[in-house]
Amino acid sequence: MISNIKSFMLILMATAISFSACKQIEYAFGDIVAPSNLALNTTIQGVDANNPFGNGSGDVIITTVADKALTYKIDFGDGNIQVVPSGKITYKYSNPGTKDYTITVSAVGTGGATSTLSKKIKVFVTFAIPTDILSALTNNASKVWVTDKDAPGHVGVGPVDAFSPIWYAADPNTRPACLYDDEITFTKDANNNVAITVDNKGQSSLIGAATSYYGLSGGDGCYDINTTGAKNLLFMGATSNSTSANSTRIQFVVPGNGIVNFATGGNTYEILAISTNSISLRSIGADGNAWFMKLKPKQSEEPVVEKKLFWAEEFDKDGAPNPAVWGYDIGNGDNGWGNSEKEFYTNRPENIIIKDGILKITVQKESYSGFNYTSSRIQSMNKFSFTYGRVDIRAKLPSGGGTWPALWMLGSNIQTVGWPACGEIDIMENKGNEPNKIYGTMHHPNHSGGNGDSGSTTITNPSTEFHIYSVDWSATTIKMYVDNKLYYTFNNNSSLPFNKDFFFILNVAMGGNFGGAIDPNFVSSSMEVDYIRVYK
Repeated sequence: MISNIKSFMLILMATAISFSACKQIEYAFGDIVAPSNLALNTTIQGVDANNPFGNGSGDVIITTVADKALTYKIDFGDGNIQVVPSGKITYKYSNPGTKDYTITVSAVGTGGATSTLSKKIKVFVTFAIPTDILSALTNNASKVWVTDKDAPGHVGVGPVDAFSPIWYAADPNTRPACLYDDEITFTKDANNNVAITVDNKGQSSLIGAATSYYGLSGGDGCYDINTTGAKNLLFMGATSNSTSANSTRIQFVVPGNGIVNFATGGNTYEILAISTNSISLRSIGADGNAWFMKLKPKQSEEPVVEKKLFWAEEFDKDGAPNPAVWGYDIGNGDNGWGNSEKEFYTNRPENIIIKDGILKITVQKESYSGFNYTSSRIQSMNKFSFTYGRVDIRAKLPSGGGTWPALWMLGSNIQTVGWPACGEIDIMENKGNEPNKIYGTMHHPNHSGGNGDSGSTTITNPSTEFHIYSVDWSATTIKMYVDNKLYYTFNNNSSLPFNKDFFFILNVAMGGNFGGAIDPNFVSSSMEVDYIRVYK
């Protein structure tokens, strides 16, 4: 019994010693040393006698040093804070005008001990909105945009330095309905100041953490938020950490509730990409993530009204196309008619035929006259041409990577003045590699080839259903439509070649500069045309 008690006492003593040793290790942190001799220097770029606050670039070299500092945290005084381990950074201030900023540096030592130092500076920043962005955004007056609900990724999320929504990209038409009826108007005044007006029809779509930012509760959804009234936008160079060279590196701030088409809890929007027909934006949300959005111009439905039928091709006689209206371009032309196309055009019924009121142009894979593909191309040159009017072409497009169907017109004087001086109006072009995207383009001097004046829209089922592709052509405008929905307007004038007779061309090319890579498994596909109707 005594032996057992001694053993028990020895165990207790060993346990106590063990706890004591653990306690000593647990609280052994080492020395806590705050940095000393902290210094802060700033150099504003471009300072001279005429520019006491800099040259307008907003660039300031900030250098800080301290003894026993492990790293530095810099508050730039404009709402941005950054850890700078080296203690030296060139920072770009972006708020236009001459502004005061207080820079505060925290030198961090061992154990998290810090020393701080502040310095006031005054920086001058100039900023002018690039003319191409201003024009695309406002049409140099006022322009209404809506969410591009048909585009993949029209709402998305990703890391703050991403160029695209790599974590989540919404499929077409899958977000709350209140997002899709918003109308966003950008308006420019005589001094190039831009204001935004958001008509949200009474409700806005909120994303995640944005609800608490606006004092609301709940998740993603539609909420009653007042967005009435014009808000003057503040434009500046982008302050994001994105390294993408593709971004315009221009951003704008929406004062107040900061909503464009949906609320993220942030009010700064970087313009990643912009054209007359599309805007891609990125906003850092209240949740710290980058939220992406795509807009497109508001489309208006404009069916043919108060215009009389001037000419029509109904393709109502079986067999070959009517020789009184149509001729053939045979062969491949000089380097695929200048487009590096891979097909050989024929007039064989295997490639072109009218049956049951439908013209079929078939492109197929076969060895023929030194080429691997055949197709057909017909045109009405010297047989039918016209100036101005509305054209409707009802067609179903081919499918397959590399197919390039086109419904288009050329100036009738091409044989005397050449191309692009004659002018070209592409009513519809499509790539099999982008099956749902429809292009409408004008080519003319200094705007030819890939530099044409162009618009595009996205539709569904172009190769399985008929759609109506239209152009409304006048002395002042050339408007492009699909199914009576306007998607692009080109401003015509007397100095351009679009004020005289043009003739039609219908063809399906393969590959080339526009058609792109050909699917090695492609065998055959057809473009079907129901009718061409010209109204005056």
